[in-house]
Amino acid sequence: MGTAIEKKLTEAGYKMLGDDGSIEKLILDILEIGNIRYLKAIPFLIYKRDINTRPIYKAGMDIIMLFSAIMTLTKRIFQELNIKKDIPEHISIEPKKAELYMKKRLMNYNEFKHEFELQLRNENKPSLFIEKQKIYAERDLQMYLSQLFTKKEKQIIRRLLEEKPISRTDYEYYSRKTKKKLNSIIGLQDFAKTLYTKTPKYDEDLYNLKKKLEEWLENNSKDKEISILEFFLWDNDKISISYKKKNDRYSEDQLFNTSIKISKIKDTKLLSLLNKYGKHNFR
Repeated sequence: MGTAIEKKLTEAGYKMLGDDGSIEKLILDILEIGNIRYLKAIPFLIYKRDINTRPIYKAGMDIIMLFSAIMTLTKRIFQELNIKKDIPEHISIEPKKAELYMKKRLMNYNEFKHEFELQLRNENKPSLFIEKQKIYAERDLQMYLSQLFTKKEKQIIRRLLEEKPISRTDYEYYSRKTKKKLNSIIGLQDFAKTLYTKTPKYDEDLYNLKKKLEEWLENNSKDKEISILEFFLWDNDKISISYKKKNDRYSEDQLFNTSIKISKIKDTKLLSLLNKYGKHNFR
């Protein structure tokens, strides 16, 4: 459904992302998905079009609350950017309740505003290739930064890039955490490039064997919530197993071993998988 949303967003004038429905249906689809990336598009859609809120208010209460919270953000964006545009009618939410709701849904005002400004610049200068490239590069940068840094760290990084002064508290935070992350990123560049070219191998039968063997052990011993690290067949009729317990009472490095007769296992699927692999080290 995400691809369809992006296609509709493009036709609605949102450049990031045809039109087989109304703008209200598009917004409702976005609200139902609830993906923050698409939710950020709604203020710009409101800016571009006049909408009828009735179809949206026929949805569930969670959809209505989400739409109302976004309308609150949209109103603030329009006021700060001096945009003369009527905001669609929406349910008024108490400030504290709205703040808690947006925090729960990971809705950050600055990120919504930043995305709106990117789209506004893109619309105002659509023919300038360099400007478009800057917009896309900025969006990608923000996405990558969000995957590695906290919101506070991103704010500090932006001030550093703009060569603006920061507080002593932010300086200490940067030195203690952010700078170490940046140093690690620099040191891991070659390693990351090498690793990125490799394709992960996934053996479904092997990990199905691991799961079934863990379930068998949990059902036939006192140990619960175990994770097998290694197993191997030996002496023709025995299987040796090394594992750790997920219980907080045990350290991460504490290992346990057991040896059982294969004849005790009656699960034919498990026996077939053991016969196929014989041994494996999951570490």
